[in-house]
Amino acid sequence: MLSFCYFFINISFFVKKISIFALIISISPMKPSFFNIIFVIGLACLLALQGVWLYYAYQNENVKIRNILNKSLLQAVDDEIDGRFSSVERKNTEDDNSGFKLSYQYNENKGNLISQQFDFLQQILFYEGVSFNLAKVDSIYAASLHENNIYVQYRLNYMDSTGNNIESRGENIDKGFYTNIIPIVNGAKVGAIVKISPPAIFQSMLEILIVSVLIFLFIIACLIYEVKIFLTQYHLDQMRKNFIQALSHDMKTPLATIHSVLVQLNNGSLDAHPEMKNKFTTIATEQTINLQAIINQILTAAHIDKKQPAINKQEIDLPQMIHSLIDKFMVREEKNIEFFEKYDLKDNPVYADPFHLENAISNLIDNAIKYSGNTVKINIECTAGDKQMYIHIKDNGLGISEKDQQKIFDRFERGAEIKRKQISGFGLGLSYVKYIIEAHGGVVALVSREGVGSEFIITIPTHLC
Repeated sequence: MLSFCYFFINISFFVKKISIFALIISISPMKPSFFNIIFVIGLACLLALQGVWLYYAYQNENVKIRNILNKSLLQAVDDEIDGRFSSVERKNTEDDNSGFKLSYQYNENKGNLISQQFDFLQQILFYEGVSFNLAKVDSIYAASLHENNIYVQYRLNYMDSTGNNIESRGENIDKGFYTNIIPIVNGAKVGAIVKISPPAIFQSMLEILIVSVLIFLFIIACLIYEVKIFLTQYHLDQMRKNFIQALSHDMKTPLATIHSVLVQLNNGSLDAHPEMKNKFTTIATEQTINLQAIINQILTAAHIDKKQPAINKQEIDLPQMIHSLIDKFMVREEKNIEFFEKYDLKDNPVYADPFHLENAISNLIDNAIKYSGNTVKINIECTAGDKQMYIHIKDNGLGISEKDQQKIFDRFERGAEIKRKQISGFGLGLSYVKYIIEAHGGVVALVSREGVGSEFIITIPTHLC
């Protein structure tokens, strides 16, 4: 029991050290691969510690069982002698030794009985013709072992002074643990051979094993929790760095372009070239629109952080809303953009928050343009039923892999192909779209194939409430 407490204290300190270590590396710039190596090493050390403790606990339990086997055999012989002596008393009620209680001492160093009373009474019992009963010893010995929760195979041997077996009881065992030899009378002696198997040892230390396993599982759970915290921290740190890097890059170019155009306009160098002036003005306007889009994407993060967005539903003119968005995107000249529209609303009124729904559709159109080639084809189809409205936005862009589709609606997540092509963005648009549509009581579905394109399907209720 002391060894178990000592182990528990060591484990507690080990968990504390692991927790502190994990906390330190969670705020350090350590890569997950290196952390995984350290985690595996720590887990291996924990397993080794557990194994060493179990080994010593096993050995201690083995010694404990052997001591119990010796003491139980001694007690069984003692009880057998008491039984024989009582039978003699019943036969001779006038015996002076009537009511005499036997008392034995056992020297564990020498392994024999050293009481003179024992030898004397054994001689009396021998001359009285009350012989040694090995069957009774076997019965008492088995009961004592069961009482101590020890279930082993054994063989009792009753031997003469030369070591030859007079009688044997129990299993046919030749090898195993040999108990102490207990002398009986005239050189005769009794001993036991016991087969102490590992299952028997583990069964006797079952309670300790259960507690040990529970502690081990608890430690593993703590380690896994620490790993999860670290990986989350690392992921957030990477997203923060990527966000700052993308924000700096995306804002630097438009601002530099606008500044350059304003300088040219201010010094009058473009006054003599009206066509060039118009072109530069258009470029500055486009870059201003880009900055607005960037700011809108940043603001989406603030909207997403709110648990309950303020959705103000009202009747909207969905075709007119989409026409306005198309006009805004057609101003761009960096790509050849074609829009194809189809409406089948069946004169059903559409109720939605005009600000948020327009931003959601704008995000999907912006993504379709951004993540496509030089020729962009966008199909927008709106249909309505009795209770729901469907908005399909389909493009011929890069497409999204099945793996990325599982996480593309999470904040700051972007497809692997988009990252490889180093297309600017923050990974906020789709998370905002999902957030807003769900706030309307609807859902967003995605159908996409890499290299073919993507189709986003918005489904929202058409009723006011």
